[in-house]
Amino acid sequence: MTAPLNWHFPRAELAEQVMDRFQVGATIALTLFAPRRMGKTEFVNKDLLPLAEEQGYLTAYVNFWDRKQNPADSLIVGLNRALASLKRTAKFKTALSRIKEVSIDTPIGGAGFTLEDNGSADKLDIIQQLFELLLEDGRPLLLALDEVQHLASDRKFEPIIFALRGIIDLKRDRVRVLYTGSSRDGLRRLFARRNAALFSSSQQIDLPTFGHAYLEYTAGVFRQATGRTLNINECAKAFRAVKKVPYDFRGVIDMLITHGGTDIMAVTDLYLADNSQEDTYRASWETLKPIDRLVLKYIILHG
Repeated sequence: MTAPLNWHFPRAELAEQVMDRFQVGATIALTLFAPRRMGKTEFVNKDLLPLAEEQGYLTAYVNFWDRKQNPADSLIVGLNRALASLKRTAKFKTALSRIKEVSIDTPIGGAGFTLEDNGSADKLDIIQQLFELLLEDGRPLLLALDEVQHLASDRKFEPIIFALRGIIDLKRDRVRVLYTGSSRDGLRRLFARRNAALFSSSQQIDLPTFGHAYLEYTAGVFRQATGRTLNINECAKAFRAVKKVPYDFRGVIDMLITHGGTDIMAVTDLYLADNSQEDTYRASWETLKPIDRLVLKYIILHG
């Protein structure tokens, strides 16, 4: 069977730089910023966390946009996913016996657990217990908190901020944290909070924009997929046309695979035309009140 094509452009050097910052002990927290669709999440999951694991870290990834209305659930799901990767030693099984099944619905599927407390477990207690279970492993923990600025979007999320700060501060010799965000304003609001001093100590790194090597790599995978060769100078023009957004450039490449040929600029024009209409619809949707959105959804579903 032919191995699937690997479209992921590795950023090994950047991952090494980030881990070096943690290894020298200069900071326990870093913030990685990039606008949406620039490859931030892919870098964290495919480059940084695997490297951290090679260097002896236990890793946990949490995306607070997984369940925007209930970020505590997002945190619980991410921590539980990390727990699932651990070996079931006798010590671990003893600690795990404190947990029993319950369901949390998320866009990525169900995840279940709660603590034994006569049916009234508090989610912050669950988070605390999950952290303790992870640290039972003995390795240092690298916790990646994606779209962390979401915690500043509503005051009702403040208990999660306080809980995280307390846990991280208490275990600062064992825990390293990578905050990632796609909104500078949101990150600024989060880090400027009077009661979130630990967050404000985080050093910020901007995710670099892809360059020529990325275009060469993508054109090479395209050639493997289709047998067609792209002109790199034309690829560079197309990349600039989509404002150097990797998500959109990959969309252009996917469209070119379907359309055939190698005229990447012609396909880029088609892609931009299609997506400008989608952006218009999205902008219109964002202006609607919640009740209007419900009415529109009902009309679409029921006529």
